Amino acid sequence: MKFKTKEDLARFAIDYYFVHQRLPKVAADEVAKDLYPKAACFVSVYIDGNLRGCIGDYEVFEPLYLNIIKNSIRAAFSDFRFPQIEKKELSRLQVEVSVLTVPVEYKQKNTDHFLKFLEQRKPGVILEKESQRALYLPQVWEKLPKPADFLSQLCLKASLPSSSWKGKEVKYWIFYLDSLHS
Repeated sequence: MKFKTKEDLARFAIDYYFVHQRLPKVAADEVAKDLYPKAACFVSVYIDGNLRGCIGDYEVFEPLYLNIIKNSIRAAFSDFRFPQIEKKELSRLQVEVSVLTVPVEYKQKNTDHFLKFLEQRKPGVILEKESQRALYLPQVWEKLPKPADFLSQLCLKASLPSSSWKGKEVKYWIFYLDSLHS
């Protein structure tokens, strides 16, 4: 077995892409067995601890190891919010792979109930209004610990007014990090 951890695989994919400008072909028998099942992930790349890309899927389409390869390269080279990772930065690159549970729609009773739920559970959240959608991983609670601030910033990420989360037409899905793959 060549890749024992999801982070080893992610780092390999980014390094490979620098040299070959294409996705690496990795056989299932080259990765740990816990990376075989179908699962969705987000990959975050950091330079010196500063976020430089975060891209992923919240719907399951493929085996986890293939999702890691694809999203590692997308996070390093295709996140429009950041410049692409440069070769000179590779030695300072850190990678975090977050495997997600399947999102479940949250039917909110009222805004206060939802805020209390978020404060207690600190889940990942997908917000959708009409065709606008955005996602925050559970780790974002570390930077935005107040539920109202978390939701306001999530609205802005979805290109919505910051107070949009208060509307009844907004839909939410809740997810967590998959403990089987952490």
